Amino acid sequence: GSALPARRVDLVYWLARAFDMRSAKPSNAWGDVPDSLRVWLDGMLSKGVLGPLAQADRFETYRPATISLALDWCERTARSRHFALSSKLGDGSFRRGLFTGVSGPGPLGLAAPLTRAQWLGMLANLRFPTLRLLETTDFHGAILGGSRDRRSQRPTGGSVALAAAIVRERAVNPEGSVLLDGGDLFQGTMISNLQFGRPVVEQMNALGYAAAAVGNHEFDWGVDTLVSRVHEMHFGVLAANMVERKTGKLPRWARSDTTVLRRGVRIGIVGLAYPGTPRVTLPAHVAHLRFDDDSTTAARVGARLRKAGATLVVGVGHLPAETDSSRHARGDLARLGHVDAVDVWLGGHSHNVIDDRVNGHPVLIAGALGQYLAVVDLVVDPVQQKIVETNQRVLTVFADGPADSAWSARVERWNAGVAPVAAGVLGTARVALHRRRPESTIGDFITDAMRADAKADIALQNPGGMRADLDAGPITRGEVYAVMPFDNTIVTLQLTGALVKLALEQSLHNDRVTQVSGIRFTIDPSRPDMQRVTQLTLADGAAIDPAKTYLVAANNFMATGGDHYDALAQGTNRIDTGRMIRDAMEAWVVAHCAGGKSYDLPADGRITELGGRSN
Repeated sequence: GSALPARRVDLVYWLARAFDMRSAKPSNAWGDVPDSLRVWLDGMLSKGVLGPLAQADRFETYRPATISLALDWCERTARSRHFALSSKLGDGSFRRGLFTGVSGPGPLGLAAPLTRAQWLGMLANLRFPTLRLLETTDFHGAILGGSRDRRSQRPTGGSVALAAAIVRERAVNPEGSVLLDGGDLFQGTMISNLQFGRPVVEQMNALGYAAAAVGNHEFDWGVDTLVSRVHEMHFGVLAANMVERKTGKLPRWARSDTTVLRRGVRIGIVGLAYPGTPRVTLPAHVAHLRFDDDSTTAARVGARLRKAGATLVVGVGHLPAETDSSRHARGDLARLGHVDAVDVWLGGHSHNVIDDRVNGHPVLIAGALGQYLAVVDLVVDPVQQKIVETNQRVLTVFADGPADSAWSARVERWNAGVAPVAAGVLGTARVALHRRRPESTIGDFITDAMRADAKADIALQNPGGMRADLDAGPITRGEVYAVMPFDNTIVTLQLTGALVKLALEQSLHNDRVTQVSGIRFTIDPSRPDMQRVTQLTLADGAAIDPAKTYLVAANNFMATGGDHYDALAQGTNRIDTGRMIRDAMEAWVVAHCAGGKSYDLPADGRITELGGRSN
């Protein structure tokens, strides 16, 4: 039975058969070995698997096998087959991995007898080890959480819950797990931003990440700050397609790839930045860098990793995808699924959940803000250097379970100096403000505040820069920060009416609706691209004159052509006021709530989408 003690004969027979260690010419090395076992035992002897027993006078075929003997023979077998192990015999991580999923007392050389069931479990782990990939992405400094699952309304995300989920999923396969991130680590919350991402780096170091891709928002505080954070990281920062324009080489602070060893398997990890990064961060921060084609880079680096001995090649990148009506992935990450040199793709940037297979390769994105964790299990054949089986899923990180006291204490320490600032009340919102399309009341709030602060005719705001809704009730500094976490400043510039319309069309070309103040416009989605704005007037209803020049306020990201607003880059008399949009928003709230009034901003119909609705 399976609970009976395993004997040396059992170890020899099953181990030699699993690795086809059969001798064509059996010897008479031991007189106490039955003929039927000699071909297998001599095969193990010829491979150097028997260790000290090779010199023994008697083999003692039916003697109960010890755990330490089983571990020794397993590791020697792995080394004879060129598994990826440490240089010296006695690889602790590899040996612990042999007990993954194996129950019962006496692991790792303890005195308890080895059962047949335990031996067969160890043998399965040796011959076909399982590797587990875990991915987070687009955390954006969401240490405090605060999100809710749409269906159940259960709380999700936050550092405490995310850490618990990672620890729990890694415990299933502790020696075979690799934790990765798809980029956009820090930027987005007061608790992270006021400390320039340091808490997020501490979090990732504590959780044992192996690597992270470079996201576009990593550049928001400039390269110098990013490099300082990188130097604090205990994991690889990857962007194989990001090179310096001057040298054509990777910046010294970044790497193209990294390699890790798990359970005798060499895993190559190639990282990619978003090729469109100059369009989705302040262009000046990345002007010295070039972002090359992701597919050709992945194919080149993946092939190099494979040639260097990687059995499994994983791609992790700040690369988006969407799902079609059948929930299949499409877009950049799906396209990369056709790169044969890479076995698994883990992406980011699009803040959505992707769980699909493309060209037989798992393709996943773990949402954003610590609300999800992607899990990919791969059964590998290290002898044949191939993947035998895969299983994948994206888990929701619920935050209503027991909280780990150590992680709670970390968060309290990070938040100690920030919480009093965030709690400062600026005013009261009578109704909640939303980010719905086409006209969002959050967009109205931001652009009205910008236009008034800059004394401009028109204000424009890209929808991607609005990061949270506002609930009814007290408006705190922390909530305003959540809406506008970027340190964008107000830029004024002169634009003709024709360029204003072009800016609106360029946003619609990318399926985004620019939020506005000082103007009203109508969108007809049925019309051809770049001809969808059918009516454009000033707020008082007067027609916009295409030839007339207007004073426009926009954020400094948009004003330099970011987010595909090329029309704004053509503006004249450009002045960066140095005034943060967030400060203008705070002043707007204070002014409109003076004397105990509540801020009330119903949508006023400044944006109408035909076939849809005017909010």
